[in-house]
Amino acid sequence: MPATVKTEIAGVKETIKALRQIDPQFRRDFNKAAKAVVAPMVAEAKALYPSLPLSGMARSWTPRQFSIFPWQQSKVRRGVKVKTSTRRNKNAVLYVSQGEPAGVLFETVSNNTRLGSNIRARSDRVLWPAADRHAPQITAGIALLVKQTERKIQKMVD
Repeated sequence: MPATVKTEIAGVKETIKALRQIDPQFRRDFNKAAKAVVAPMVAEAKALYPSLPLSGMARSWTPRQFSIFPWQQSKVRRGVKVKTSTRRNKNAVLYVSQGEPAGVLFETVSNNTRLGSNIRARSDRVLWPAADRHAPQITAGIALLVKQTERKIQKMVD
């Protein structure tokens, strides 16, 4: 079962929505700056992926016409993405996700399965520990970015 940690900085979702209405380019700049705040965590996570967690992951595995393996470290590293969303039903405004099927399985497999216990015996999860180590810097950076953006918007409105 995936775990969830919620760090809430008031005003992020509202700031991003206001940026879209005021100036779309300003919102793109905000997203770029937010990704720069999260970049050290993403770089660390990408560097921590093992070359091959288990020897069997080097072979092809395609259950139900959906290819999960072979494990390719370069593809798994490219699968780590920073995204922003202001959708009403989303909890997170800014989040880091793994988009490569092999990487998703590596990050989410449970210790209660044979595959999960074998993977965890050799490798720890990557995204979660990296996020934990960088959480204070990310929180402070996003809070500062929101304050700077709100000041810019206030200047534009006044």
